[in-house]
Amino acid sequence: MESTPPAGDGRSPVSTQAVSPPPPPPPGYLPPMYPAPPKQRGVAGKVATSVVATIFILSIVANIYAFIIFTSLAAKSETVYRDGSGPDRVVIVPVNGGIDDEMARYVRKSFKSLEDDVPAAVVLRVNSGGGGVTPSDQIWHTVDQFKKNHPEVKIVASFGGVAASGGYYIATPTDYIVCEQTGITGSIGVMASIPSVEAMIQKLGVEMNVVVADGSERKAVANNLFENWTTEDGELTEAGQENEEVLKNLLNSAWDRFVQVVDDGRPTLSTEQVKALATGDIYTAEEALENELVNQIGYLDDAVDKAIEMAGLTDADPKVTVIRQPGEGLLAQLLMGSHRSNVGSGLTDLSPDNVRTWLQDL
Repeated sequence: MESTPPAGDGRSPVSTQAVSPPPPPPPGYLPPMYPAPPKQRGVAGKVATSVVATIFILSIVANIYAFIIFTSLAAKSETVYRDGSGPDRVVIVPVNGGIDDEMARYVRKSFKSLEDDVPAAVVLRVNSGGGGVTPSDQIWHTVDQFKKNHPEVKIVASFGGVAASGGYYIATPTDYIVCEQTGITGSIGVMASIPSVEAMIQKLGVEMNVVVADGSERKAVANNLFENWTTEDGELTEAGQENEEVLKNLLNSAWDRFVQVVDDGRPTLSTEQVKALATGDIYTAEEALENELVNQIGYLDDAVDKAIEMAGLTDADPKVTVIRQPGEGLLAQLLMGSHRSNVGSGLTDLSPDNVRTWLQDL
């Protein structure tokens, strides 16, 4: 018998029986995960991306610009206070705030910078209630030494709202002192404040045991903060009397030194007159002028004019500059070119304290 030929294209007919399912995956098998197709961003998304990119680019440009200004300010120690057409200049050295070791370093570096380009005159602008004995004496020495090295350079002191105690001390080597009308000065004297924490220690229930070496049995005198100097009636104890005697000796020595620098700096006053004024009292501008502790009542511009006059530059129209002083924030220096930054330190001093201050300002 002849076989019947296949229908269609000649291939075998497809089976109509159900196809068996594939074998199950092995245990623990996880099918691959495919990310969802990205969503098409709308106009708002594109605008937001452009804004962010623009801000990023501008921030880079701003940082480069700030760095350029940062570098130029760090290199420049003086800014202009008063323009002038002449070749000479008068430099203002400000001393604002408490007198401590950092202030003494700033003044020393300031006058050191003037050694490289000596001005015609200097104005020491003082607005300080004083500070430590040693830093005050160091500033005095700096000013006095510059004056000795350059006797032709006149130095005029200008007192602001207050120039007392150490603030007056540092001005004694100058050639002339101008005090503002409402300023106070004087306070020629020395004091020390020694705390005693005995009562607090007792309340805390703590017993402090102080031991000194056999060869330095007097080390604890005036050094022991854990023993009161007075009784409940306010009278000095035996230890208090001993402590006071030791400190009095130190303070009297500092007071003698204070009297000496004032006596040397105010030649119109006798030593006895200086001692009579060195009681620690403060004086108004009028009282200071009457007692010859200052030469004139006036303001900073008056002191500058006096320095120009004493330097013989009245008709020379000199430029007046200001040395930057520590204390001004970095942001103000960058935006306004402020002069209050440490000379030889400040912007160029990347100490942790300065960095924290700059970051806080920014």
